[in-house]
Amino acid sequence: MQPIRLGLVGYGKIAQDQHVPAILANSAFQLVAVASLGQACPGVDNFSSLDVMLQQCPELDAIAFCTPPQGRYALVRAALAAGKHVLVEKPPCATLGEAMALVDQASAQGVSGLFAWHSRFAPGVEPARQWLASRTVLSVQIDWKEDVRKWHPGQAWIWQPGGLGVFDPGINALSIVTHLLPLPLFVETATLRVPSNCQSPIAASLNLFDANHLPIRAEFDFDHGQDELWSIEVRCEEGTLRLDSGGALLTIDGVAQPVAEEGEYTVVYRHFESLIKNKTSDLDLQPLRLVADSFFLGSRELVAPFYD
Repeated sequence: MQPIRLGLVGYGKIAQDQHVPAILANSAFQLVAVASLGQACPGVDNFSSLDVMLQQCPELDAIAFCTPPQGRYALVRAALAAGKHVLVEKPPCATLGEAMALVDQASAQGVSGLFAWHSRFAPGVEPARQWLASRTVLSVQIDWKEDVRKWHPGQAWIWQPGGLGVFDPGINALSIVTHLLPLPLFVETATLRVPSNCQSPIAASLNLFDANHLPIRAEFDFDHGQDELWSIEVRCEEGTLRLDSGGALLTIDGVAQPVAEEGEYTVVYRHFESLIKNKTSDLDLQPLRLVADSFFLGSRELVAPFYD
């Protein structure tokens, strides 16, 4: 079978570290072109914009988007209008309304779309979901803490309106929890701690719940230091499940469980391949909705200014 001819929009850190290696390792895809204002990607055609790439490479079957969420809606909309399948990095758009419009457009165009909540594809997440399916969950504790200077050095967009601040990593935790639990989640309260010289929070505390009033507590911190804490603990009547290292490690009652060794983006692109072949989409909005509701309901506390 002919490989899926793929274009990539945005060639920053996440594209270089994760997307390109995963694409090149998957024989179902052929990376044909990259559109970026930054450095060129070796071995493929490079263009200054998506419009030029679409004009010069009409043979593209699919496009993956790795640009910041601000301004992404217009780009993905153009790709869908051109009849291309799309993979969109998280968070898919700067607003919930934009993301909802893309869901409708992908359906109308009859193409496949993937909002790539990559943390859902961490090795421990699917076995955790399967174990929880037959258990009675009592409570959930999320601790998602890291150093923004390490993971987003010099990326000023993350502190601007639409940049999400600490919710850029925090949405990864929300994407996992919404995948683990069967019912939709809702925000009860949120406290957003915003540096006095920024527009987006550097830390946040959330209380979430579902229709059965399951208590879910989340603590997000973007100024945690060099040792990341990416953990989700689910307490059940039958025992306690814990995901660590962003979902890479799984323990049940303190006993390590076997998990696959594949990286998240390897599985993301295999999932994208399957969606295209089966003419389906995976465009879940729940993680983005929870972030939007946190901003909608959240109280803001000004804290010390942030300097990169």
